[in-house]
Amino acid sequence: MDTLTAMRLYCAVVENGSLAAASRSLGISPSVVSKQLSRLEDRLGARLLNRTTRRISVTEVGSAYFDRCKRIIADVDEAEAAVSLSHLAPRGLLKITAPTTFAHRHVTPHLPQFIELYPEVSIQVQVHDRIADLVDEGLDLAIRIAHLKDSSLIARRLAPNHRSIVATPDYLKRRGIPECPDDLLEHDLVTWGDGNPINDWHFVVNDREQVIRTRSTVTINNGDSILAAVLAGSGLAMLASFMTGEYVQSGRLLPVLDEFVREDVPIYAVYPSTRHLSPKVRAFVDFLARTYGPAPYWLPNRG
Repeated sequence: MDTLTAMRLYCAVVENGSLAAASRSLGISPSVVSKQLSRLEDRLGARLLNRTTRRISVTEVGSAYFDRCKRIIADVDEAEAAVSLSHLAPRGLLKITAPTTFAHRHVTPHLPQFIELYPEVSIQVQVHDRIADLVDEGLDLAIRIAHLKDSSLIARRLAPNHRSIVATPDYLKRRGIPECPDDLLEHDLVTWGDGNPINDWHFVVNDREQVIRTRSTVTINNGDSILAAVLAGSGLAMLASFMTGEYVQSGRLLPVLDEFVREDVPIYAVYPSTRHLSPKVRAFVDFLARTYGPAPYWLPNRG
């Protein structure tokens, strides 16, 4: 048995919870499954499963091996699907989800161009800020802005997403321009609600990382509303460049402490690893990656 087949067999056993159930799903006898597992463990020189007549349990090394096998199998399946489906034109219903603020600014405005390129694709967009379960909700793709953890999802980075501290020129004229992160303690800040990790602002000062856990008398649970408050002169806020770029470009907002700020929460397209990357999904991901580029259009003075 080749290595990839052995990995698939092992994953089937772990996912089904027993040799008998795995053998039924694979269409082979339990004795063959048991024999192949033993050969795999012998080759690896490690016990992956503790087996009794009624149940199995995964060892610590077996759990780690299972996670790696899942990623490898997903990569192989995606590569094979890309080849086998490459000759097919994108078509059908594409169901995606994206966070509210980013969707309004940088997803839905580009849909007409995508449809013009691929007229046989129709698109259904769910706009909300919760983390949707793509498999359970039958979604093809999600746009996520986060430092992603290991999961069963495949992710492609679409663009960087630098964050910066901004305020209006009038506010800075009244209150002064902060020269170092500690000066923020003397300023009015507009932040998310207490306990939100996005209120931890990250800096590098004299080659050392500094994190300031901000506090504010004005807290708002929506990024667009924070931006509106800052534009009205309420104070300083740390906001994503995809929100502030046009205002910095026009001079309505000024960035401060850029030489110290170290904030980048990348923008990803994610999709289930259990599903072949269909032409419509691949076309949309490629389209967004081209549209944004390594230096996204929303960055001020990107040229």
